[in-house]
Amino acid sequence: MADIFVSYARDDDLPPPDRPDRKGFVSFLYDSVQYEFRDLGPNRPKIWRDINRISDGDQFTPELEGALQQASILLVVLSPNWMASQWCNRELQTFARYHGSDPQCIVVVSKHHIDFDQRPALLQGQTGFEFYVRNKDPDDIAGDTEFFDRGEARDERYWEKVKALVAHLLKRKPPPPPPPPYPPSGRTIYVAKPASDMRASYDRIVSELIGRGHTVVPPPAEEIPLNNAVEIIDKALSSAEISIHVLGEKAGQAPEDQLPMVKLQLARAAETAGADGSGKFHRLVWAPSLWAAPAAVAGQPPEEVVRHPVDVLARFDRQLPSDKVEGDSLSKFVDFMNQHLAAIAPPRPLSALAGTRSGDISLYLYHSQEDSDYALNLAAALQQRKLDALLPVFDGPDAEIKSFNGKQLAQCDAVILCWAAASEVWVRAQASALRNWQELGRKQQFSYRAVVAAPPPGVRKKNGKLLFPRSDIDLWIDLSDKDIPSADLLDVLVPAAHAGGP
Repeated sequence: MADIFVSYARDDDLPPPDRPDRKGFVSFLYDSVQYEFRDLGPNRPKIWRDINRISDGDQFTPELEGALQQASILLVVLSPNWMASQWCNRELQTFARYHGSDPQCIVVVSKHHIDFDQRPALLQGQTGFEFYVRNKDPDDIAGDTEFFDRGEARDERYWEKVKALVAHLLKRKPPPPPPPPYPPSGRTIYVAKPASDMRASYDRIVSELIGRGHTVVPPPAEEIPLNNAVEIIDKALSSAEISIHVLGEKAGQAPEDQLPMVKLQLARAAETAGADGSGKFHRLVWAPSLWAAPAAVAGQPPEEVVRHPVDVLARFDRQLPSDKVEGDSLSKFVDFMNQHLAAIAPPRPLSALAGTRSGDISLYLYHSQEDSDYALNLAAALQQRKLDALLPVFDGPDAEIKSFNGKQLAQCDAVILCWAAASEVWVRAQASALRNWQELGRKQQFSYRAVVAAPPPGVRKKNGKLLFPRSDIDLWIDLSDKDIPSADLLDVLVPAAHAGGP
């Protein structure tokens, strides 16, 4: 497929009306770059650009989707037309879905000047290659000096920029292979079908969820049929633990005698959550605070409008007590979504280890250096149940210590935090870090996360269950009055012992 995918607005590739035989900016640039690649022979980079005129309402073709997935570089021809095109922005989001937000994967060619703070977040750190010189006199009606105008390269600096662009494309190293996908999580998330103005954001969220092993309903590749929309929506909601809704300005199509699709899904999800929001099911709503409204004058960049997320939700549906409403950037919402899902994830049942040979269970006994003596006693007690505990290291170069201990957290079946003389802030910080198990490089969540409170005793330890959210810790064992832990007090940590393991 493609090594380089060119994302551009069709209006930036139009020949001048008086010289239809000339090429537009994008076609001329494409030919110029290909010409510079000529000495590389057949192994030159492959450039892909969509030469079909596709409207914002059309679906991505398999060819377009495949080209974005296979390309290692996205070349953005930035202009007010590109900024105003939902299709171009969707190409950017789709590319990021496959390749992440690595700035080395995205190259910007600026046909016209766009202020950095007006660009999409993925392009704000890109200086790129400017094919113009800014006119610093605000009163000069001539505007910026463009190197390419009316189908011709009218400034020698055009060719200098092309050579610099080609050199940059050739020296760029291929990106590292994407991380392996997470195994199925067993969790189902309802992601509401969006209106056309939020399609790219919907694609990014769906990709993130599927990439983390979650099941998304309704099926992302299928649209909800209008003739039985309520039935389809309710069935999908009944299998999901939460619903996610992205709100722009449009409400979508309306089934016969029903609310528009965006409002309808919010309403049905509200029915599932219940009026008081006392159940586990709830809605996550993203209504971006900064909204790119269509420009008042054609050809100008979109106008940025500030919206209040709660007010946006009120235009579509009433707010529920259990709703989580966010208005930050899409990237920050995705981070929030992942953290929230990790926080409400049910722990794997202890029975997941039942019947497993004790010697096959990988248990990490995590503790601070000052608690080493008690942790060794705890490890000895666990050995009486024929369970070997992995212990952290403290001696060696800092980088190697961090790497070794990180691998233990990434690979173990379960983790026990030993809290003896260490500070409360230490143990609570470690417990909080265990919540986001994917960020630790794990393939699946812990079978359990436990805290063993050891001497010296204290009021805080006696009430330790109140210190840790259920999203952080699954088991609490108070041994703060036991100088030496005995094996019988630890059987709750060794399910295999109850199953008659050897």
